[in-house]
Amino acid sequence: MERLPVVVLSGFLGSGKTTLLNRWLSERQDLAVIINELGDIGIDKHLTGPGRVPVTLLAGGCLCCVIQGSLSSTLRNLFMARKNGELPAFSMLVLETTGAADPFGVTAPLEQDPWLKKRFFCQSVLTVVDALAGVRSLERHPEWLEQIHAADALLLSKTAHCEPQALAALKAQLAALNVTAHIYSEPAPVDLLAQSFPRRCRVTGSFAPVQPGGSLLSTQSPVTPSSRHQLYSASLRWDGVLSWPLWQAALKQLAEQCGDALIRVKGLLRVDGLDGPLLVQWVEGSEPALGPLNQWPDQDRLTRLVLIVRHPQADFAQQQLAHWETLLTQLADQ
Repeated sequence: MERLPVVVLSGFLGSGKTTLLNRWLSERQDLAVIINELGDIGIDKHLTGPGRVPVTLLAGGCLCCVIQGSLSSTLRNLFMARKNGELPAFSMLVLETTGAADPFGVTAPLEQDPWLKKRFFCQSVLTVVDALAGVRSLERHPEWLEQIHAADALLLSKTAHCEPQALAALKAQLAALNVTAHIYSEPAPVDLLAQSFPRRCRVTGSFAPVQPGGSLLSTQSPVTPSSRHQLYSASLRWDGVLSWPLWQAALKQLAEQCGDALIRVKGLLRVDGLDGPLLVQWVEGSEPALGPLNQWPDQDRLTRLVLIVRHPQADFAQQQLAHWETLLTQLADQ
């Protein structure tokens, strides 16, 4: 039986995975895409080029720990829909992980589920590296290190905004962290999707399987709890409209509420005077990237926003969005 290749597209929150995926989708029409998002509301799916390829959203947590079982059922459903002619006969599946996911945990079902193993195989793990964040992300976010170690290739993003000396230092550090991965500068070529790499053992780092008589059980970490990232998300849907100056004030207030805990904000805002939503993409340590869209991606015209924080308190993000929603209502009533 011919098996379908799966490409895992990894990278920390806000690194530019969806931007890269969109460029590849403009050149490859034979793909299917699964997008995994931390929040309960999917934003990235609406940012993926419409109508070209089947896109499936898996929201509400990381595939590597919280909703790993959802990946197995989704892969089964996609395979059967393709076989029955309900979907185009895609020749490859691209899985865009959440920015917090451990790629080894994501690929585990492909190696452990007998049904899936007969029909899919992991062809590559490609990790997008935010060159602008650089060493700061490595020091602050251990997930980034996991993604670098698991990568078959490291794809640099946002290099145009980097000083040459800082970029060279980052490349040297990446090469030291993963000696086998090739480092690609922007733009990462679409031909990368066709490259196949030998799979590595998560524990030993070896490309070869464990020899007979060997065991991973003595060294393998226990099952990872859902809170291992200390990254928590909360989602907001708000049936209101604000002027652009009021949205600016509201976003500033959200930043002040969250402080250093803020990691990522993304959403579609309903702005007075705009036909479509205002897209907000916000990564820690930078100003919000804002841009109006010509039209809403679906019939839903509500403001929707996902907040991701790093905080020891699991409900911190939800608390901040609850306070923020109260502020939005007050601003709308002015």
